[in-house]
Amino acid sequence: MSLLNRYYWGILGLVLATYGFSLFHAYVGEEANYTIMSMEMWQRQIFRSVVALGSVGGRPPLYNWVMIPVARLVGWSQVLLAARLVTLGATLGTALILGWWARSLWPGTGAGKLAGLLYLMTADVLFYRGWLAYADPLFAFFMVLSAFLLWSAVQRRSLLWLLLSLWVIFASYLTKVVTAYAYFGGIWLVLLSQRSPRAFLCSPRAMGIYVLGLLPMGLWLGTVGHQDPLQVTGQLADVSDKLLSPDALEPWLLKLGEFPLSILVGLLPSSLWVLRGMISQHSRGISWPLPVKILAGMALLNFFPYWIAPHSSPRYVLPEYGLVVLVATYYLIHEPALFQNGILRPERWVVGLVLLGLGVSAVGYPVYQQRVRGDNYARMANQIEALAGPYPIYTLNWSSVGLSVVALIDSRHFDRPAIVSPPSRFTDGLVIAFTPRDLPGNGWAELEGQAEQLMLICRGKVCADPFFHSGRP
Repeated sequence: MSLLNRYYWGILGLVLATYGFSLFHAYVGEEANYTIMSMEMWQRQIFRSVVALGSVGGRPPLYNWVMIPVARLVGWSQVLLAARLVTLGATLGTALILGWWARSLWPGTGAGKLAGLLYLMTADVLFYRGWLAYADPLFAFFMVLSAFLLWSAVQRRSLLWLLLSLWVIFASYLTKVVTAYAYFGGIWLVLLSQRSPRAFLCSPRAMGIYVLGLLPMGLWLGTVGHQDPLQVTGQLADVSDKLLSPDALEPWLLKLGEFPLSILVGLLPSSLWVLRGMISQHSRGISWPLPVKILAGMALLNFFPYWIAPHSSPRYVLPEYGLVVLVATYYLIHEPALFQNGILRPERWVVGLVLLGLGVSAVGYPVYQQRVRGDNYARMANQIEALAGPYPIYTLNWSSVGLSVVALIDSRHFDRPAIVSPPSRFTDGLVIAFTPRDLPGNGWAELEGQAEQLMLICRGKVCADPFFHSGRP
């Protein structure tokens, strides 16, 4: 801990430098989903629903609302940077909230600075989730903020803070999915298990606040739900599919063992310190402090549905990371003797993660993207544009590779209409597809770029290029 206190700002600077390098990586995974939506929403001036490849609706749009002004500021050619800046802002915001929360729990101990730094240095956040241009970090930011406001409302007996917590969880829903309310419900239930919070949360005045707090959700569904029903039905179907549709018993049983282990690894080093602290206190017959019990209960209750669900991902439980970090903060401050030897020493983890993070972000990712996948998307986009020439480009390929290539082409030529699905009748053009049988055409070709492939189907004058095979295989 002495190393953290002495070199805190230097360590924080190195951590932020790690995130800074990450902003400029090539497209990773499904990031292009979100940049494509933002570009098409702005081009078509449609903002109450997302737009992707010409199709309107399907998910709430708040992440795009935040991304669009940033993209306009840095330029649409840098829309991926804009998306990652939003993600990084959400990650830093979550760290600040956790710092505020820890400071209110354990004032005068330096817990605030420690909790924020621990979140930023959490393995899964530092190496991947904290900068990746997905909606999950912003989704988690609002959820953690809502949980803190609800906690503070109980401590202050404040109806205003209770109302704010409900409005913030609505913002979380607008970012991604309705499960934000399930998370809020889990936090509320754990607080309800304590007598003093129960008296406040179940009071008649609190019931009136719940009605006011749920009003924005009702108004949104009333105004947007009938125009974009997929935003409601699609979310519900997606949630039910993940929770209730196991492919087979064996993969599900394997996932029951693998999923918590992956979360424990992703939460390093905080998960290590929390396990050590809880086991030690239990073996000594010491009761866990009430804040630790409540925080751990909140994390476990909200983790459980994703653990038993047939299909889930570590990014779905990103909001629980902050709760575990708060518990780790408690143990590092109040039980420092537990972590003075061997692998548990905080100094070793701090130095190791800082050096590894910088190495991966500044060298590892760029080398991987150059040699395996990432940089090849730009080269594939160049080839497709050269083959299409003056004729339109369409797409039927919703894979991460296809979307990344489309996003690159769209952002280069933002003054032109975005690439969409092909119309039923077009005479000249090029279609990015999965297989040569996806669409009738006059020719086809397979475009390879390192570890990735795309199928191209041509019609009309585009097929004159010798790159294309005549007819369909």
